[in-house]
Amino acid sequence: MQENHARNMKLKEENLELATKLKNLVEQYERREEHIDKMLKHKELEAQLFDAKLQQGNLTLAEEKEKHIREKAILLNETAEAHRKCEVLTKQEAQLKSQLGVYTEKFEEFQTTLTKSNEVFQTFKQEMDKMTKKIKRLEKETNMWKVRWEGSNKTLKQMTEEKVETVKLMTSQKARIDKLEKLCRALQAERNAMADQAKTNEEHGQVSSPSVKEEPDSEINIENSSGTHEETTTEAQEETQDTDKTTSSEIIDKDLDKEKAQSHATQLLSEN
Repeated sequence: MQENHARNMKLKEENLELATKLKNLVEQYERREEHIDKMLKHKELEAQLFDAKLQQGNLTLAEEKEKHIREKAILLNETAEAHRKCEVLTKQEAQLKSQLGVYTEKFEEFQTTLTKSNEVFQTFKQEMDKMTKKIKRLEKETNMWKVRWEGSNKTLKQMTEEKVETVKLMTSQKARIDKLEKLCRALQAERNAMADQAKTNEEHGQVSSPSVKEEPDSEINIENSSGTHEETTTEAQEETQDTDKTTSSEIIDKDLDKEKAQSHATQLLSEN
């Protein structure tokens, strides 16, 4: 019995050890499974990242291909244009070479004639010297005439400005004279009317022999008319005096402006 009990206890301990080992194995298996799942997820993420990079690479490759195609087309156009320009330049070169040959022949002919006609060259040189002297003299004359023209142009501008001012003054004076003439005509008409009225009054007095009371009234009317006439004449005289004063002041201002302009011109000439 004791032996069986000891054996049972030993079996029980072995079972416990086996259970613990089995439990450890299960835990290790689960941890391994979790690790494998994590590795698989990591690999899937890496595969997705690789796919994204591959797609991006394909896009960049397609863009580079399109860019390369465009650059190739541009280069082909440029090469065609360069070939065309090269052909044009070769034609121009051939034409220039032909022209150069013609010019060389002409230059040789000119050189031979130049060596033969030394005296003609000397006379031509003398004529050239004369022409240069004449040109210098003409340049001096042109400069002198240019200075004179500028001076005359300035004086002409001043004269035109003065003319414009005088025309303005004349127009203003003419307008004032017209006003005065109208006023004088009005006064003359008023005077004639008053004279006619006086004559009619006198004739009426002689014919109808007015009373004593009416005579002072007529005298008062005549005095009033004469007073109005004197007032109008004094107003006309005052207006003429004012116009004379304005014209004299404008003439004085104009003389002062001329003197200022002359002094300014003399200062500029002295500075120059």
